[in-house]
Amino acid sequence: MTSEFGPQTAAQVRNFFGTPATPLVPLASAGKIGLGAVYVKDESKRLGQQAFKVFGAAFAMAKYMSKEMGVPLEECGGIEGLGAIARTNGVSKTFVTCTDGNHGRAVAWAAKQLGQKAVIYMPKGSADARVQHIVNHGGECTVTDMNYDATVEFAARQAEDNAWVYLQDTTGPGYFEIPTWIMQGYTAMADEAIDQIKALDGALPTHLILQVGVGSMAGAVLAYMVERFQLEGLPTPITIIAEPDNAACAYESAKKGDGSTVDVEGDLDSMIAGLCCGVLSDIGWPILWANVDGAYTKVSDAVAGNGMRLLRDGGVEAGECGGAPMGLLQGIMDINCPKATAMRKGLGLCADSRVLIFNTEGATDPINYEKQMKAPNVPLSGDDFEFVLRRKIAIPGKVFEDSDDALMDDGISTEAPSSAPSSAHTSPETGPSLPPVGLDMTALTKLLGELDADDAPKAKRSRLCL
Repeated sequence: MTSEFGPQTAAQVRNFFGTPATPLVPLASAGKIGLGAVYVKDESKRLGQQAFKVFGAAFAMAKYMSKEMGVPLEECGGIEGLGAIARTNGVSKTFVTCTDGNHGRAVAWAAKQLGQKAVIYMPKGSADARVQHIVNHGGECTVTDMNYDATVEFAARQAEDNAWVYLQDTTGPGYFEIPTWIMQGYTAMADEAIDQIKALDGALPTHLILQVGVGSMAGAVLAYMVERFQLEGLPTPITIIAEPDNAACAYESAKKGDGSTVDVEGDLDSMIAGLCCGVLSDIGWPILWANVDGAYTKVSDAVAGNGMRLLRDGGVEAGECGGAPMGLLQGIMDINCPKATAMRKGLGLCADSRVLIFNTEGATDPINYEKQMKAPNVPLSGDDFEFVLRRKIAIPGKVFEDSDDALMDDGISTEAPSSAPSSAHTSPETGPSLPPVGLDMTALTKLLGELDADDAPKAKRSRLCL
């Protein structure tokens, strides 16, 4: 399940594009929120397209074209060489897709490089600037009066009716090859990030926060991490999934708890437009369900806005999707309430934790970005996020006490997850990893015990790391 997205695939993607890695930015403010390190992989710098999506769409289009022309991808001379071959041979295709913005811009860019045509459909409410980005690359762009998932279905029908090539990271009946290629393109940024962190600190991240729209990026990156960390002899990082509260299909699926998916319907309205998807990928979701050792969360727009400003203060231009994980991380560490305390403990976030996040987009909606930069930070509360904790360890039935001795008695290590070969998924009483244990907020709070306001500051800096 994960092998198609491992280091070998990432190397192929990186070799094909042959471009420098995007920056990795260590945030100086990590210690202020009680963490050892926060690394931001800044995808706003990817090929001038302000988002990670371009490697996915362009790699998939290149794979399709190389297959169509019978030219091995490794022998075509990169995207410029492949485009020259296509023009010389008079190959002309129309690629069609649905997008909230970044994917469509990437498809239009790739089509331009390869001498092809792009037709892009966007859901209602799409920002004018995102439409213009597509048009600037020669793409034909139409904003529909439908939500994202209905627009995806519309784009697929247009492809069938017009004999166009449907290039979407969302799966469908019998439609897996191109979404797989898109996901493979996403592995490059994960490969770059791990290489950069190793060169910087010599130690790998203990935690990972991944945004989910349909789950393709999160699935690809987590699959890469599983493969890479196995090669390194290390446990996969504890992973936190972040979604908008009105489009939280992964959260709802995790809450259901049986591995099946839950579709979210309605307008899917959120400032975090790039994640406003209600149907999960049939490739991405099984990877997440099998490998997320951490939590599934849904967050308010205020969380994303705070994160955008925090990243600006750290020298990173982040759009709404890029800001969401940073805002969530700060909220988990700083909010003094039972819910945040339960999440800190359940995820083992503490002074030795090293967290990797991906700034998946820059200011792709300049009007909203300016608005957010002028706005003050919003005081967050437990109402700004919900979560389902799923840990691949046994959780003792006894309520945890906020002391290291009591926790050690329960067979739970109070040491932070480390990059040592010993597994973070093993406890003295349980041995190897067990199937995931799913807990919603109510169950977890009951398990951990209610903490009053006087206990909260102490808990925030607790070294409890499951």
